Amino acid sequence: MNMDKSIAVIGGGISGVSVARMLTDGSESQVVIYEKESTLGGLIRCKRTADCLYHLLGGHVFNTKTPAVKEWFEQQFILNDFAWKERNAKISIDEKTVGYPIENHLYQMDEGFQSKVVRELLQLSATDQGEFTSFGDFLIKRFGKSLCERYFFPYNHKIWGMDLAEIPVSWLEGKLPMPTVEEILLSNIQREGEKKMVHATFLYAKENGSQFIIDSLAEGLELRCECPVDNIKVSPDGLFVNGADGYDVVVYTGDITRASSVIKIEDQRANELMGRLERLKARGVKNAFCECDVTDTSWLYIPDPEFEAHRIIYTGQFSDSNNRGSDRMTCVVEFNYNTADSVICEEIGQLPGNLKLVETNKVEKAYVVQDEETRKEIDELKSILERHGLFLLGRFAEWEYYNIDKCMEAALGVSASVQAYSAL
Repeated sequence: MNMDKSIAVIGGGISGVSVARMLTDGSESQVVIYEKESTLGGLIRCKRTADCLYHLLGGHVFNTKTPAVKEWFEQQFILNDFAWKERNAKISIDEKTVGYPIENHLYQMDEGFQSKVVRELLQLSATDQGEFTSFGDFLIKRFGKSLCERYFFPYNHKIWGMDLAEIPVSWLEGKLPMPTVEEILLSNIQREGEKKMVHATFLYAKENGSQFIIDSLAEGLELRCECPVDNIKVSPDGLFVNGADGYDVVVYTGDITRASSVIKIEDQRANELMGRLERLKARGVKNAFCECDVTDTSWLYIPDPEFEAHRIIYTGQFSDSNNRGSDRMTCVVEFNYNTADSVICEEIGQLPGNLKLVETNKVEKAYVVQDEETRKEIDELKSILERHGLFLLGRFAEWEYYNIDKCMEAALGVSASVQAYSAL
């Protein structure tokens, strides 16, 4: 982009920093990132605690099957700064540990359960299931009653905190396994594990994890940290941030459910859409950073409804430098946002791995949930706002369940749209 434009990026998470890097490289445009926190990172923020690396909101890694994302990533980084890791995820179920995804590891379950699941799968394959009406409908028609009751329903209810019949299946495509009955049976015969999943292998920074990605991309960019944005005025003279700074273009990665109080535009339909999007739901999380026994497991999923913990992410297994301040290994245990500290302490003592609690962190919104109208409404809102130079990007602005690679893919799209707009 050769045009000399002024661009504000609202939000210093992976979406905002990625698009700022894309819009800055090879350009004369001035790009400024506004970040409400004192450090960049958003959902992939990390910090050192007693010289161990704490992923404040899970354990974020990178891989992609999108050629454009792979090419851009490799242009930004020296790959020797990363290690290739094999994902070794497991499920704690019925007082035993089995491989993930569960449908590929039926051979590790008891024989009676295996027989029930196979009979149900064969019955499903022999009948026309029609279209899936919801996420819950997809699970029961794809995996059968027994697998759903023992694993899929209790685990996903923990994650989403709502009736799975209310979640449309369309927006989860590409984000979860959707194997056929034939693929499930072959996986158990051939014992393929999770090789077909996007993150079966992944790149992980040898030092500072996902924070290394953010910090590297942000080098040389103009940052305004501890600078929350509560007003973006759209006018014929430009876009004005917080009532002062004027820009030709704004990329907004903030929460779309709060946009109606931030984005000021004289367009009735845009205001109507922003008002309607206030209804959208999201699930918050509270994470417990712990020391634990050394393990080769990378993720451990916990469907048992007696535990409020969803999963354990063994971030210390990703890089030795993550455990530098301890003679043990480290991990993050994920709970629901409203889980009481007393419950966390109690469960830490019951979960596997001799866990020792170090500290906790919580975020009000982590897992976004669409309904049947979400994509249509946000696409329409995007179309209106982009005519004025305001672009929506990221998990919370687009209300999409993006991981790092999908954030970068969406940023590539927005970068191209901004260039096209600037050329007008």
